[in-house]
Amino acid sequence: MMKQYNAPAAHQRQYNAGIYIRLSVDDLHNSQKRGKGNPFQNDSSSVENQRIILEEYVQLRGWNATKVYTDDGYSGGNYDRPAFQEMIEDAKAGFINLVLVKDLSRLGRDYIETGRYTDEVFPTLGVRFIALMDGIDSEGNDEILPFRSILNDYHLNDWSRKIKSVLRAKAESGSYVGAFAPYGFMKDSANPARLAVDEEAAEVVRQIFNMRADGDGYRKIAIHLNTEGVLPARDYWYRQNGNPNPYKSIGKWTYRTVRQVLINEAYLGHSVRFKKGTVSYKNKKHIDKRPDEWIRVENTHTPIISSNIWDAVQRINQESGDAAPRHEPYNYIFSGLLFCEDCGSAMVGQLTYNKRVDGSNQISVSYVCTKKRKVNECSWHTINENALLEIVNAEIRGQLERIEINEESVVREIQGLATADSLTEAKQRLGIIESRLAELEALGAKLYEDRLGGIITLDTFKSLSVKTEDERIQKQSEMDALTGDIEIADRQVSDIGQWVSSIRDFCKLENPDRDVIRSLVEKIKIGEPSCRGKDKQQAITIYYRFVGRLA
Repeated sequence: MMKQYNAPAAHQRQYNAGIYIRLSVDDLHNSQKRGKGNPFQNDSSSVENQRIILEEYVQLRGWNATKVYTDDGYSGGNYDRPAFQEMIEDAKAGFINLVLVKDLSRLGRDYIETGRYTDEVFPTLGVRFIALMDGIDSEGNDEILPFRSILNDYHLNDWSRKIKSVLRAKAESGSYVGAFAPYGFMKDSANPARLAVDEEAAEVVRQIFNMRADGDGYRKIAIHLNTEGVLPARDYWYRQNGNPNPYKSIGKWTYRTVRQVLINEAYLGHSVRFKKGTVSYKNKKHIDKRPDEWIRVENTHTPIISSNIWDAVQRINQESGDAAPRHEPYNYIFSGLLFCEDCGSAMVGQLTYNKRVDGSNQISVSYVCTKKRKVNECSWHTINENALLEIVNAEIRGQLERIEINEESVVREIQGLATADSLTEAKQRLGIIESRLAELEALGAKLYEDRLGGIITLDTFKSLSVKTEDERIQKQSEMDALTGDIEIADRQVSDIGQWVSSIRDFCKLENPDRDVIRSLVEKIKIGEPSCRGKDKQQAITIYYRFVGRLA
């Protein structure tokens, strides 16, 4: 087969070839069907046969087979393959100047992205591209490249559609098509398409449902599980499967993970699949699907909880407002500005729905420490948004009153040691030093002239020169320090002026919004309330932009 290749001409450019090989899962599956025991038997798509064909071609052409790059089990629609990216980096470094593949589909099946490499990346890097079996060579006969790329892209789209169709058919028949079994289950060893109960984790699931049925909240349940040392789903899976945990620490049960357990119909013995999907076979961004697109099959496996417990829990969820009507995303006024005084964690906004007498929902907005809310490792630092807004408004308007009474005094106070008087003194001192440095420079020149004229001896010249130079160095150092202090003070005065202007702009508004507050406030630290009710006291520290914290 290889005799058709001609030896290189003497004037031919010497190439350092990067041989790229890709075998997808689809390729391997087909080769196993044909090979009957040997997955590579009579299969030109196999890794080994691709290597043999391409290395023989390079050898007959008289080129250097510099490196072989192999991606085994990667889709043609995914260009973030380790060997492929390594090859691109080597091309950028000039390590290779030719990329050789068996056919264009080995490079990739997305015609837009493949075209970007063949039409832009490789030519920019000075890299020749050859798809051997397609007869494509960027040095003369690459006209059919776009058409080949489109056909490969169509193949990928068609394959994606077929895979989804097969998975949907399996899901509709009641087969489990997920990659991992839900917490509390494991894949049946006799039939991986069915779920079997994992009794150790199932007991935890029953406990979660029973606690909720008794009226316990999600957070209380999470705290109980963490206190008892119960491994959350992810860490439990790593332990059961003997896989090393890639995370640095063991996770925690949270409000969210408990809630996910309590709304999962798998524990009732039903399978609900395709609740999420991707935008397209090219865009892998996950999106929520409409309920009418879900596939729901009842009684596909042994349930962990009874229908009575399930119904009781769902009623509690409804009554507690967990299933309250969704509103438009709320624009939290202090989002990104609040921090816990004790642990330093950010505080996040939360909405609470309370039923009015007329049946409507009253929304209450507050902020809580994330560490307390998620893993119960801090104390409550919650604060109501309206109450905080009143406090911030009062504080800022109080600053304006001080400015209106005596702006100069406020500016001096914020400047601290760098008052206007000291700044003036520093500038006066700087003028004196600059004059003295000029005098020392003139004195040095005069000493040199006197030495040349024989007016002073060499020893006298050396002695006076050393004294002059020492004083010059000392004055120069003092001048540099003063110059830096003056620059800082000048910037501070400018910042204070901007802060005063922002204060005035803020107080002109009746209802300052989030953007206005963020333009003036850098952050706010929230302390833990000392008590509850009317006598509640809570430390709140505001750090302003430009000037920081004010006493």
